Amino acid sequence: MKRALQFFFLLVISFLAMKSADAQWTPMNPVRKVQQEADGVVFTMGTGTLKVQVCSDSIIRVLYSPTATFPKRTDFVVIKDSWPTAKWEMQSGDDAVTLATSSLKVTVTKKDGAIAYADANGNPLVQEASRSMRAERVNGEDTYRAESFINVYGSHEGLYGLGQHQSGVWNYRGESVDIVQDNSNISVPLMVSSKGYGIFWNNMSRSRFNNRFANYLYISSEVADVIDYYFLYGPEFDKIIAGYRELTGQAPMFGKWAYGFWQCKNRYKSQDEILGVAKKYRDLHIPVDNIVQDWFWWNRKGEFVFNKNYPDPKAMIDQLHAENFHLMISIWPFFEPGSTNYEHMNSKGWFVDKFKYAKPPYHTDAMAVYDATSPEARKYYWDLVNKGLFSIGADAWWMDTTEPETEGQEENILLHHKLAAGSGDRYVNAYPLLDTGAVYQGQRTASDKKRVYILSRSAFAGSQRNAVTAWSGDINSDWFSYRRQIPAGLNFAVSGIPYWTTDIGGFVFGSPADPAFRELFVRWFQYATFNPILRVHGTRNPDENELWSYGPDPQKILVNFDRLRYRMLPYIYSLAWKTTSESYTPMRPLVMDFRTDPRADNIGDQFMYGPAFLVNPVTEPASTTRPVYLPQAKWNDFWTGAPIEGGRMINAITPLERLPLYMRSGSILPLGPDEEWSTEKPADPIELRIYPGADGDFTLYEDENDTYNYEKGAYATISLHWNDAAHTLTIGDRKGQFPGMLENRTFRVVFVRENHGVGVNPADQTDKVVEYSGKQVTVTQ
Repeated sequence: MKRALQFFFLLVISFLAMKSADAQWTPMNPVRKVQQEADGVVFTMGTGTLKVQVCSDSIIRVLYSPTATFPKRTDFVVIKDSWPTAKWEMQSGDDAVTLATSSLKVTVTKKDGAIAYADANGNPLVQEASRSMRAERVNGEDTYRAESFINVYGSHEGLYGLGQHQSGVWNYRGESVDIVQDNSNISVPLMVSSKGYGIFWNNMSRSRFNNRFANYLYISSEVADVIDYYFLYGPEFDKIIAGYRELTGQAPMFGKWAYGFWQCKNRYKSQDEILGVAKKYRDLHIPVDNIVQDWFWWNRKGEFVFNKNYPDPKAMIDQLHAENFHLMISIWPFFEPGSTNYEHMNSKGWFVDKFKYAKPPYHTDAMAVYDATSPEARKYYWDLVNKGLFSIGADAWWMDTTEPETEGQEENILLHHKLAAGSGDRYVNAYPLLDTGAVYQGQRTASDKKRVYILSRSAFAGSQRNAVTAWSGDINSDWFSYRRQIPAGLNFAVSGIPYWTTDIGGFVFGSPADPAFRELFVRWFQYATFNPILRVHGTRNPDENELWSYGPDPQKILVNFDRLRYRMLPYIYSLAWKTTSESYTPMRPLVMDFRTDPRADNIGDQFMYGPAFLVNPVTEPASTTRPVYLPQAKWNDFWTGAPIEGGRMINAITPLERLPLYMRSGSILPLGPDEEWSTEKPADPIELRIYPGADGDFTLYEDENDTYNYEKGAYATISLHWNDAAHTLTIGDRKGQFPGMLENRTFRVVFVRENHGVGVNPADQTDKVVEYSGKQVTVTQ
């Protein structure tokens, strides 16, 4: 007992000493004056000014200035600048001021300005203990270094998001993450917690989320006039992400083709080669929608003119369209000397910096990256793309090196340079947002008949509004890198940007003739079938990367998963609408749907694809089994239909031809007919697989498959509801219409059980056939 008391006494002394040291370095900043305003409360502090703004019942904005005012500044990220009046109340006492909404209680302590967040019942969420701004001179500009100290002492919460990083870490508790753009590392300053809140740190300079000491989180930025962050409360992640997208913009729909399979490699070298590959896909009846032309189709970067290996680019694109292919083309933000485009941009001062040393064949001497913070430069860039590519029919844009690429130096090119918007250090992380914005806004102005699609190597907060899919960069072709893509992609998913993909098989290097690489490629392809975008790419020896390149046995497996992707298109396209209309996230770490399950919170190698599929990638060579955690629910094996109780670990069987997939009870899975491209056939008949064991809902969405008419209401939805107790499926009234809509269709209803309604192929036997003409129908099992 005596020894225990001694230990407790030492613990208390150590804690007090620690707090004293804290106070030594960060003096208290007390509240001097409180002023209530219509949208929040302004606090005059001992040093500076603090504002707590009530944006909505679940979104709080915090601003701190070291001066008496909040200076106006250019904000490329947040596009919502006004809010409907929110209902909230203020209570002010001797020690604290509390702002209360229907969802949150926010308490500002007067002695030190600390902000404590709690839910409506008073349950603590997190505390911003202090904040500081230190005067600095950066890139010739008088500014401040900003730091916020977030107290998570004793909490067991998990921390996620912050973009896509290659450390292999899923839960960032106890980690430090730099917010800066690099090839294969994408930084987004949105952090979400398993306690049900998110912090969106609104700063475009280099920043850091430092939780190396797991009880303290420091968020800092190198350049700031104010500390500016949004506290987003859920508690479910979907609501947190919806709040982020309300601030930074919604993700638009892609053309239906984009959700199919993409063929790509490093690289097709001629018009004949790319047309030959497309023809062989059609001859072999392998489903595919998009073929991609990687770099060096040009004479020089920035000229947007095809080289002699492509004698008639428009005829090439026309032929691809005739064969129901879309063409994506690689474009870069770099310009090489020797063209009138280069000379014009140089004369306008639209270049950030020029390469000082050539690195053939990739970079020439004096090659320059354009200044995407300049509205005029952005417009000129799109005009070049439009004239050279969009006007002859190009369908989509592979915007490479949007960090932009640095090649041989650690620091981003924008640092230490002056931009049209100001200091490069201030805006360094926003480059991919602005670069992709040039193309998105340009194409939207040019046409509403073709939906914008952008594949970008980097992204920042707000990139989703530019129709951006990010990919995970130039990663290696090995099991180690493959394993790391899974938590990287899942953290990206909860960073608010819903579309992401990866180079199936890795970028460098792999041999389709090597049996070991074939196995890796098959496992990677199986996983990617359940990514938001399904895309092969990479540098191969021999120089081929088509599905037939990997031998007849792997080809059979690859094509089977490709077929599954196409049969799933009614499900996937409906999720795309849900993503646009409800701020949904299609690739979902388990914490999104099982947030209060501590075991699920810490799993970063399994995920839900939509509400139905539990996906469990196989990431070890020669695996015959893998451990799978089934969260608390009832499940069915996708391949056998066998029912399985959740809330436990199982050992899943993993022959090479099988990816462990489990379907959540209550799921309604619409599957379309086999097809070779996404719009080959109407989605008729649709096989509706019902997984009994719980109630379930799904909304089937359809439109014209391209154009922006859906924004004007040209679409239709059909609600589907499964009542498990009554064993009834209700197919609701169709709502809406669009040109070309199926007025009458057939639903083939399958009630899944063991060895019935399983696998890729249509069910051998249908339980109910429904002829549907738009009016509600009820089916009983």
